[in-house]
Amino acid sequence: MPTVERPAALAAAYATAKRKMDDMPTVLLQSGTTLFRSFNPNSAYTLLPKPQPGKHVSKSQANKLLIPGDGLRELNNRFSGPSYDPAIPAAAGLYCVQQQQALVNESMHYSHKVGVWALSGRCVLKMRLMGSILVADLSPHNPRGLRFLREMGGETWDEMVDPKDCSVARGIGLAIAETGVLRGLSVQTVRESERSAEERGDNLVLFTAPGQTVPGIYIEEAYYYGKRYDPEIFPVEFP
Repeated sequence: MPTVERPAALAAAYATAKRKMDDMPTVLLQSGTTLFRSFNPNSAYTLLPKPQPGKHVSKSQANKLLIPGDGLRELNNRFSGPSYDPAIPAAAGLYCVQQQQALVNESMHYSHKVGVWALSGRCVLKMRLMGSILVADLSPHNPRGLRFLREMGGETWDEMVDPKDCSVARGIGLAIAETGVLRGLSVQTVRESERSAEERGDNLVLFTAPGQTVPGIYIEEAYYYGKRYDPEIFPVEFP
């Protein structure tokens, strides 16, 4: 997992990104956009027990997972968490995907399983945006994103996707989070597909204040992956 190895580089990236924020490329995600989030449903931090067949997942319980666990606490997330600088506010981040490949790549990396079984033992929430939101777009398929990173100086792109050191990425993420206008960041996952190094997919990080719920997200379904290829699908309903 990446760590902040250079707090000074974090602070420098934060200052540069904040100074150039008016040039930050953005993308508008429309209301109804589908998002997915993968997690361990048996972890004490993300507990969401699988219901009995024919039942539903508790929406009250599922909605607790819209409160990111990082912010003031270090969870080794790339773009969110503490800043290690009292002058830079911490931010919490909910990590989602829009494309299935990014979800599989991340799960392969952490589970060390091949793609077809990468999600075994995990739960995937299918969610939708309840309104349009504007997010920063630093994905490599956006030419403006690459130009923005080049203009930040040095090897910013390479530093932002460094698999071990997230100092520069964290600085950029915290600068975006502080705007209050940009709700998140779309950026390519650093995890490679087993089929092609070019097949990655984009992560979507939605920012919020530490300890707060990410607003404007509706959880529709929960997919529980076990020993079968196809998941068990449950609706998410109140209570």
